[in-house]
Amino acid sequence: MTPDMLPPGRRGQALAVTIGLLAMALLWFGAIAPIQGWYDDRAVHLEQRQALLVRMREVAGTLPALQTEAAARQTQGQAANVTTLPGASGAVAAADLQEKVQAMANAAGVNLTAVETLPVAKAGQWQKVSLRISMNASWPVLTQLMQSIEKSPTKILIDDVHFHSPTLVAHPTALPVQASMVLYGFREAGPGAGS
Repeated sequence: MTPDMLPPGRRGQALAVTIGLLAMALLWFGAIAPIQGWYDDRAVHLEQRQALLVRMREVAGTLPALQTEAAARQTQGQAANVTTLPGASGAVAAADLQEKVQAMANAAGVNLTAVETLPVAKAGQWQKVSLRISMNASWPVLTQLMQSIEKSPTKILIDDVHFHSPTLVAHPTALPVQASMVLYGFREAGPGAGS
């Protein structure tokens, strides 16, 4: 638009100012604001990356201490041998496992209806010692027993779990449930270890 196309007088001046303001607004919103937004986003991204780099360097700096601590714990764990079942044979380990499970069941208020010692299975340098237990208990008591087994210092694993409830009611949590499961742990077989 040329100046001679504008109306004369104040009306033309107002129109020229309005057109100039619109052109500046278009320039701002069309080019400058997006570039500034992109720049701000990149600055935030860069700050996050720098904070991550600082954190990763801190974590990497703790690695030697963590490796030393892990080696000490492994040595201590091998000396204490608390995670495996004790016993000179698989039968002694099974008796120890049965005693531990019975103590946990009594503490949880569970009466075991059956305890069966399963044959010891050899797995490399380890022997898998297993028990099949059966019980009648309510859901809260069963979950308490399973949590006790999970938190035991001796690693006892749960497998082959079966639940059966003879009745269907609206609030079954207080009613007894028939349950059976296989519990097992490992003992180091050692050279020439018997079952």
